[in-house]
Amino acid sequence: MTERPIVFYNKGQQINGILHAPTTYDAPCPAVAFFHGFTGTKVEPHRIFVKTARALATIGFYALRFDFRGSGDSEGDFSEMTIGGEVSDAIKSIDVLTAMQGVDTERIGILGLSMGGCVAACVSGQDDRVKSTVMWAPLSDDPPDRREEILERSKHTLTPEEIAQSNANVVGAAFYEELPNMSPSNTIQQFMGPLLVIHGSGDDVVPVSHGKRYYELMRQRDALTELEIIDEADHTFNTVGWEQAVIAKSVAWFQKTLA
Repeated sequence: MTERPIVFYNKGQQINGILHAPTTYDAPCPAVAFFHGFTGTKVEPHRIFVKTARALATIGFYALRFDFRGSGDSEGDFSEMTIGGEVSDAIKSIDVLTAMQGVDTERIGILGLSMGGCVAACVSGQDDRVKSTVMWAPLSDDPPDRREEILERSKHTLTPEEIAQSNANVVGAAFYEELPNMSPSNTIQQFMGPLLVIHGSGDDVVPVSHGKRYYELMRQRDALTELEIIDEADHTFNTVGWEQAVIAKSVAWFQKTLA
């Protein structure tokens, strides 16, 4: 396995990532793009993205982790972030993978965490290059509890002092203006490939009802669809056992569906 920094561009802004590549495979290999969560980065808590990408590369996958524009090391400001903008970045990451020598363009997977799961839902439903999808603790618009909370919060204009005390990642007006028009639960229904949803029953950030809703919407399709609920696990699977379970299940899923 090798790891190297990778740079690509979307809408004139630089996106920084890490490419994990297998070293002992001559034939074209499958590839997976990773989409991080709201205020997250290409590493994610306790390096769970790093560990998963390395596990995939060890068994013959390319894996691309990157920071959405306005997050991590990438260009842009977080206040300009929108879900639609992140979907655009995600599609660009698939462009990068499919143009890469050594990648089998017919075996592309994506993995998204939290709001990155919402992004993965949107990308799966509109980009037919995606052959298999894994979503961890994915945010949905249906049930709408989290979205309604965000919209209600947007009605109060914070002072600079309030912003500084609450969260240094300032969400801009564009995010709130776009939100009512985003429907990942509708978009993902255009996806015809295998889908795995993993959610913790103890998630108090994005309730497990969101993951269950995606599963209910998709399980009647003529495609492999599974829901894995990790008992008592929190939003980002913050114990060794929870982390190991999520990584093992996800790696096995891609190995099975992109073989």
